[in-house]
Amino acid sequence: MAYALQLQGVDLATLELAAAGEPSELGGKQAIIVQSHAKAVGLVKMVANIDDTFTSWIDAGTGRPLRWTTDEFATHSTDRERTDADFAARQGNVVPVKFHLNDATPEAEPQVVSQPDVWDFNSFLMVLRAWDPPPGTKITAEVMRSRFMWHVEMTAHGKDKLATALGNMPARRLDGHTYKLDRHGIKAPDSDERDFSIWISDDDGRVPLKIAARTDYGDITLAITDYSPGTGKRLRD
Repeated sequence: MAYALQLQGVDLATLELAAAGEPSELGGKQAIIVQSHAKAVGLVKMVANIDDTFTSWIDAGTGRPLRWTTDEFATHSTDRERTDADFAARQGNVVPVKFHLNDATPEAEPQVVSQPDVWDFNSFLMVLRAWDPPPGTKITAEVMRSRFMWHVEMTAHGKDKLATALGNMPARRLDGHTYKLDRHGIKAPDSDERDFSIWISDDDGRVPLKIAARTDYGDITLAITDYSPGTGKRLRD
């Protein structure tokens, strides 16, 4: 899946999201590797360092994330921020997380969580593809994006139509409300509460088509530009 990231209609970056063809072994479990890669485009490359990779290892049997790693530029810097969250090694309500800049020695930043299952950005998008509840259904989740965990509340809506680069698509809209958590699992004092929407195709592919969010800088959208389906079983018959 390929997407264009826009702010107020101006192209900022591209995002590619792909799953590896065959499962690999991680800690004795079969894992599907899902990776997203964001890269600045056009004039944005002159003022912003965006060349970031986010990798998930997802349990092929349960769909739950086993590991999450990031390799991204720090804000307004050429430093590389690297995060490694070991979901499979969770003990009680604590997920081991390590963080380091560039080639420094990783430091432990254990994350307290409150949900039975927690997610990362990639795996959460994958699980939302399979979430097809009655309109009005709500769920609460904790999702790691980059280095930090976010509290997320999702509400499902009914059928919709969405104009995309791939044509007019049947879709379902999911509305979200989120805020950042600190390492103790409490709302971070510097976190604003944010609202966003996700449209997922209402067909056998269940493809994330668009994400829209309102920010302090204006409206941001992540809209699909290309899609190549895999050879596995479709999410719907």
